[in-house]
Amino acid sequence: MTTPVVLAAAALVAVALFIAVPRLLLRRAQDRLAARLLAESGAAFKLLTRAERVAGKYRRAPGVLGLTEEAVSFQGLFGETEVLPTFRIQKIATGHRLASGRRLLRQEVLRLTRSSGEELEFVLAPASAGAWRSHLGLWAVAERKAAMDQVTPGR
Repeated sequence: MTTPVVLAAAALVAVALFIAVPRLLLRRAQDRLAARLLAESGAAFKLLTRAERVAGKYRRAPGVLGLTEEAVSFQGLFGETEVLPTFRIQKIATGHRLASGRRLLRQEVLRLTRSSGEELEFVLAPASAGAWRSHLGLWAVAERKAAMDQVTPGR
């Protein structure tokens, strides 16, 4: 092999490691955070997945997103915390495009709209997004059924 080919191969390996190693370390940290949250709260979570909270057009905060009976909560690796009570959720949407218009590859966005109109966006793996769609869909059906069971005088 010639020297330029060897250098090019070494550069490709270095770039691949530069990209892959931080992702691997973040995933392990998210798993440790999830294990700690499960140990602290017991079986309070109905769903707990890795997620990244969208904090700007190109900034995402890694952490875990959890669903309990009362709220959707995000715990970030670097101390970010976001709690959205379920009764304050006005709209739930998923897709492959962020609100800023940026398209995601091999990931999906979960967008929760508060009753005040403010949106929270979380980037998830496709399998996690499917689980969130399922759980939040079941929650929405239960909420509608509970609202239909209420009797209003004069109707």
